[in-house]
Amino acid sequence: MLKRRTLLAVGTATVAAMHLPAASAAAASPADFAALRAKWAADLTGGSALDPADPDYAAALARLDAGVATSLTKLDRSPTRKAVFTDYPLTADPSIANTYVRLEQMATAWATPGSAYRSDPALLADLRAALESMYQLIYKPGTAEFGNWWSWEIGATRPLANTLVLLYAELAPAARERYCAAIDHFVPDPYWMFPPARRAVSTGANRVDLCQAIIVRALVTDDEAKLTHARDGLSDTWQYVTTGDGFYRDGSFVQHTWVAYTGTYGHVLLGGIAKLLALLTNSPWQVTDPKRQILFDSVAKAYLPVVHDARMMDFVRGRAVSRHNASDHNDGYTAAEAILRLAQGVDTALAAQWRSAVAGWLQRDTFGDMLSGATIPRVTLVKSLRGVTPAPERDGHTLFASMDRAVHRRSGWAYSISMASRRIAYYESGNGENEQGYHSGSGMTYLYDKDNGQYADAFWPTVDRTRLPGITVDKLPLPPKAGGEWGVARPPTATWVGGSTLDGYAAVGQDLEGPVSPMRARKSWFCLDEYVVALGAGITGSSGYPVETVIENRNLHSDGANALTVDGIRRVPALGDSATVAGARWAHLTGVGGYVFLGGSDLQLRREVRTGSWRDINTGGPATAISRRYLTMWMDHGIDPSGAAYGYLVVPGATVGRTKQLSKTSGLLVLRNTASAQAVLSLPRGLTLANFWKPDRVADLQAETPCSVIRRVRGRELHLAISDPTQLATTVQLTVHLPGLRVASADPSVSSVRTPFSTKLTVDVAGSAGATHHLTLRF
Repeated sequence: MLKRRTLLAVGTATVAAMHLPAASAAAASPADFAALRAKWAADLTGGSALDPADPDYAAALARLDAGVATSLTKLDRSPTRKAVFTDYPLTADPSIANTYVRLEQMATAWATPGSAYRSDPALLADLRAALESMYQLIYKPGTAEFGNWWSWEIGATRPLANTLVLLYAELAPAARERYCAAIDHFVPDPYWMFPPARRAVSTGANRVDLCQAIIVRALVTDDEAKLTHARDGLSDTWQYVTTGDGFYRDGSFVQHTWVAYTGTYGHVLLGGIAKLLALLTNSPWQVTDPKRQILFDSVAKAYLPVVHDARMMDFVRGRAVSRHNASDHNDGYTAAEAILRLAQGVDTALAAQWRSAVAGWLQRDTFGDMLSGATIPRVTLVKSLRGVTPAPERDGHTLFASMDRAVHRRSGWAYSISMASRRIAYYESGNGENEQGYHSGSGMTYLYDKDNGQYADAFWPTVDRTRLPGITVDKLPLPPKAGGEWGVARPPTATWVGGSTLDGYAAVGQDLEGPVSPMRARKSWFCLDEYVVALGAGITGSSGYPVETVIENRNLHSDGANALTVDGIRRVPALGDSATVAGARWAHLTGVGGYVFLGGSDLQLRREVRTGSWRDINTGGPATAISRRYLTMWMDHGIDPSGAAYGYLVVPGATVGRTKQLSKTSGLLVLRNTASAQAVLSLPRGLTLANFWKPDRVADLQAETPCSVIRRVRGRELHLAISDPTQLATTVQLTVHLPGLRVASADPSVSSVRTPFSTKLTVDVAGSAGATHHLTLRF
């Protein structure tokens, strides 16, 4: 810990030096602080862009006013009050933060043109009294934190600082000083978080939130030292990291050390920085760190790949999947808002690309509406897209080796894979959230297609969480929070997780250790143009329970009757139906696509209504019962299997006819499906994709070390992509047993030795973090 803190302190000092010229170019004046206060207040209220006559703005104003009206009905104005709001007792930490959130909402209405509460003297009196009560009752120097640290240091400080800016001219200087002293007590330095007894370096989104609170607080007392210090602390958040929290070079974003979190903490970070960069632009404190380009690059590398048609993919949303008020669309909209804000500060061409991408998401969003429930600032950002040409989703493959995630995209669909290793948790639970998410890192697959509400429509509270699509699972019952909270639930030994990419194709693999289970399996996904090949081998168990591989578990919503056809016969047509089909060759689910079973498979089928509630997966969720229909398809490997295997294709959007045709002539050969290697050959593409779990030979590829390989023949050239998914090796060795080859081009990491009948390749993978290395051989 000391070494980590020392390194961060050195890094921070270096970053501060980067900013000195900008900060000292001209002495800051009271007018500079006043200008930033006005700028921040305009951002909170909509500023000059707000048109109360516009229906979208009018709706946002109505929501704001309705919220204030509701809050006022709960305001305790008694002279002996022990809390500001009757429903937020100050003996519980969420109530403290929530009180300040309400006060910020009230202050926003008071300061917003077009609000019914604009400059309302009674509301102003209530706000002044409430701020003083919070100070006198609890939120002040000397108070010790209890409960969740976040509520005291972030949840309360940001809305309090915003409120002080909005009401700046209406508060006595001594009052402003008191309330800022309270913020300083709980956040004496934004580079650190947690109460004094367990203080730790702040990272990622938490660092941005803390810096935002202090920057805005500094505007209230014209505190240049605090503003400069907090601004400089932002730079740590956009440096590349190799372990722990932050951005990785491959586009991964990790928070809480072991959790893939682009979709919540990641977009909080992006949105917070975007606001602060915009605030500080053209001021004495403008951010000048040249490495902020990493942040701009992250939009294309980290964020665009994990949003599809306005849906933030669930496999990077962590605990948020269990929140009834935070669907994949909600987080998609928040990411869109952050990207649009950031676009205001980049070059015109890059901004145009980002705006087109966001416009495309909103055009294809058929389940939600970004303007529904939007704040005034969000309305302004959405309206900035008028006249922007929507961009289609991009084809290609993104492998996030540093967070054990992969996304394969083709026209009309995306296929996402969620894995786990010693580096990345199966799932995260904490604060009573997502306590049954333990199987979501066992190779869960998500198919994003035209069903824009597949996961947003109450998927998580109603799905069978022991039969998530794509997983191989030991049916051993697990308790809530199995494996531990806050991302500590990780496979104890599994390191081979990742893959290789070439020309938009991918070989992805997971050496699966069942969570809190003796089950093991080797799982591969070979991602091609029309379909994804899923192979499993070495499936073993010893818990005394069955082991299953789940092919599909599709949410059919409240009234879906999608037909399932297996080998030409309609199966499980009615709710409650179950069936076993021996030796199935293919299946088709209307509205979803086809499934082809390589060599034939025994299938278990079920169509059912499932009922659950958000309270089942989140202690803070509503207990209201929700029912959804599901079509589930799986393979039963039996109790305590030894060496079981499977192989199937997922063909998104395929017709019945095309699915049947692929079951006969797919142009695909399975070259190997064992616990040593899994490999396929796509004849139409001249592609061989192989995952070597241990040294082995497949066709003309001989791996001397574990690795992932893609081989593609184009004319007289043989293109190779090689990686070390274990991220532990220093070199990977592969021999190509073909005569007459010579190296035409190669990454600097590749060296070769030729013999008359083969070429031996050695790839220096030290420090590669699972990245793919490329070379071209010529016949």
